[in-house]
Amino acid sequence: MSREGVIGMFLSQSEVEFLDALDLLGGKADSSTIASRMGIPETSIFPLSSLLAQKGYVKITELIKEKFFLTDEGEFCASKGMPETRLVMFLKQKGGKVPLKELSAVLKPNEISPVLGWGKKTEAFSIEKKPDGPYVILKKDVPQYYDSILTKIKNGLQSFDEKEYPFLRDLISRGLVAKKDQKEIVVELIPGVQRERKATVSVLTSEDIKSGKWREISLRPYDISAAPPALKIGKKHPYLEFLEEVKEILFNMGFEETEGQFVETEFWNFDVLFQAQDHPARAVHDSFQVKNISLDIDAPAELIESVRAAHESGGNTGSKGWNYRWDIATAARPLLRTQMTVNSVRYLHSHNRPPVKAFSLSKVFRPDVIDSRHMVEFCQLDGIVGDHGINVRHLLGILQEFSRQLGFKRIKFRPSYYPFTEPSIDAYVEHPKLGWIECLGAGMFRPEVLGPLGITFPVIAWGIGIDRLAMIRLGVNDIRELHNDDLGKLRSWGWW
Repeated sequence: MSREGVIGMFLSQSEVEFLDALDLLGGKADSSTIASRMGIPETSIFPLSSLLAQKGYVKITELIKEKFFLTDEGEFCASKGMPETRLVMFLKQKGGKVPLKELSAVLKPNEISPVLGWGKKTEAFSIEKKPDGPYVILKKDVPQYYDSILTKIKNGLQSFDEKEYPFLRDLISRGLVAKKDQKEIVVELIPGVQRERKATVSVLTSEDIKSGKWREISLRPYDISAAPPALKIGKKHPYLEFLEEVKEILFNMGFEETEGQFVETEFWNFDVLFQAQDHPARAVHDSFQVKNISLDIDAPAELIESVRAAHESGGNTGSKGWNYRWDIATAARPLLRTQMTVNSVRYLHSHNRPPVKAFSLSKVFRPDVIDSRHMVEFCQLDGIVGDHGINVRHLLGILQEFSRQLGFKRIKFRPSYYPFTEPSIDAYVEHPKLGWIECLGAGMFRPEVLGPLGITFPVIAWGIGIDRLAMIRLGVNDIRELHNDDLGKLRSWGWW
């Protein structure tokens, strides 16, 4: 592009002022001089000059210069005078000699020894012993070279002649001045380049119009083809949105949500569900026992007695039970709940009249090896439906409808075993990469569960590993990624 004529690039008000200042400085100046002329910090000069260089108005030359700064001690000496200068003035006021113990009147404690050493070296002072103690005697006046250099630096001057450099080095060695290499630029107008003198703005203010300043302003053209900036607004984590969708589906299917507590007794977590006290799932390696707390079994005495009877002999359920001696101390042990069915049986105990339709969705805890499909802390969805005439067909129909509303097209069932349901089934849904994933266990509550609770109608129940369904829905191959809080990853996955 030719440099002749007016360059067709828009200038901001700051850029116009920069070029005007450079014009007045003869077309070439360093950054500190331009900043002083414009009345702005020197740091603002660097971006402005860079923009103007990109637009072809100026060229930039970078320089590295030594800059000298006063330390805190140097600032003190610049305002109060060098220690030796203060001492000389004090000695003159006292007739040329003063007791050593009086030097603290004009010198700080850390200045006395260095000043006396300096005075002895330069023969400016001497110390003489008198009957009443040592005295400092003035031998000759001290030139104020150091004071003048400190004053220069304090006033922002950085030019020193050859005679001053030895004194400057002394000040640096004494810790009064610090030296630092600092970048400086020299900006020069490119010859032959003309420019539009009007600043380009995007918006006219009312003040621009009233004052007539609008006549000196050029409006920036509006580019209707420009893409708007990407808005990264706050959103809920997609995993939490999925859990809320699950709840909404169940609400629409007529279910009521129940809530519970993380720490339960084994009575509610296992015993009410007719899980024998010597069952492997109750071993330490299959549940998290809670230490240093004591919980009472929050259940009526008649329920505790009915559960004991169901375990030992079947009670009045028509079963033979597990045929062992049930231990109430074991039932009272606290643990982190291992499944959400504990909420379901608590709900049944307080809602023993049909129809019953409830679900609970929250965290459960089980010791496990963490991998792409397993966690020690995960969410489980548990649901129950109870009424006269309820059977396994209703159970399969509800599970198929729930899966369909979540968007899972393929689900299959197979017989299984659970201590508290009969018959029992497992269900699997298909993951596009991991294949068929077991996602739920279900069945009809056994009489040994329902009898002690006072339930006289059939109840179907299921527990869903909802995190595994979330993996399929969100396209995740590793269950741990459901808890990813890296916003960059979440956006790259298309969740946000």
